[in-house]
Amino acid sequence: MEIFETEIYKRYLEILNRDGCLPQNRDGLGAQGLGAAEPQAVSFGELLEKYDAFCFDGYGTLYNRGAFVYPGARDWFAALRSAGKQVRLITNAASDVDRVLAADAAKRGFDFSEAETISSGSLLKDLVKELRAGTAANANQACGPLKLREVYYIGRETGKNVLAECGMTAVAPDEFPEEPVVAISSAKDTDETYARAVEILRRPGAILLVLNSDAWAPKIDGSREPVSGALCERLRRESVDESNGGNGGNGDNGGKGCTTYYLGKPFPAIWKKVSASLPESLFNGRKPRVIMIGDTLGTDVLGARVAGFDSALVVGRNEPAAELLVDELELGIYPDFYL
Repeated sequence: MEIFETEIYKRYLEILNRDGCLPQNRDGLGAQGLGAAEPQAVSFGELLEKYDAFCFDGYGTLYNRGAFVYPGARDWFAALRSAGKQVRLITNAASDVDRVLAADAAKRGFDFSEAETISSGSLLKDLVKELRAGTAANANQACGPLKLREVYYIGRETGKNVLAECGMTAVAPDEFPEEPVVAISSAKDTDETYARAVEILRRPGAILLVLNSDAWAPKIDGSREPVSGALCERLRRESVDESNGGNGGNGDNGGKGCTTYYLGKPFPAIWKKVSASLPESLFNGRKPRVIMIGDTLGTDVLGARVAGFDSALVVGRNEPAAELLVDELELGIYPDFYL
């Protein structure tokens, strides 16, 4: 794992720990060791017998860009459908609304319904309501009600559909929104858009909306690349304006930097939505046994701990096998199983 990537996921851990989202786990390891002390390597068939509901990450776990599907992934999904298990697609993709993400998955052979699809982008509507009402939790600085009619947006063009569902529009790349708000859904920045985003985020009361918290992602050829979460962390750090101008020699924002809101895994809002979609009524009145299957320690596995779910890590995608033990030790995050 890259050093910068590790720093990002450690920041996520700090935020979750600060907010009381990291309960003591089953092994009593707590925030310093989240997960099974000795993860087991298992077959998918073994998991099929053990759990009632299966939550899947999308990119890097089931599929990748275009029509690419990982070997065996369709077999997993078919077995779950045949066994009548509950399935959910839990994705940090904020490249479009849930109905489109579900349709894209179906084209690859995974017929998740819209109701079975829960994305980080779908959480934006509730956060926007809170920001407009002035009731959003804010760890850095007081923030009054916002209009949030415009944002400065970096990401795929289709991601503007997510903004539109919240009553927001993206200003042109060479313009400024009426309020200092930047939203990021993917690392599609240029030198010009990056500089403009930094300028906006250094203004008083600036807000950074992280629509996709993934820091790194695997490519089809097996290599890995920094994505939205990495771009957002660079912007967050650069928003701390310590120049000689502005307020008391600390730049326009007093040296405090922007206020950052993270959506999706590993943060709790998405898991509350997942749990609400799995009521006990679906399981003959008993609490379901749920497992999260993903390819990333810092989002999928850590997020499962926040949710109170078990987890299985698909090794060799976003978590290189040769680096696994070192990364687990560095982050203190361990899955229950390896796939």
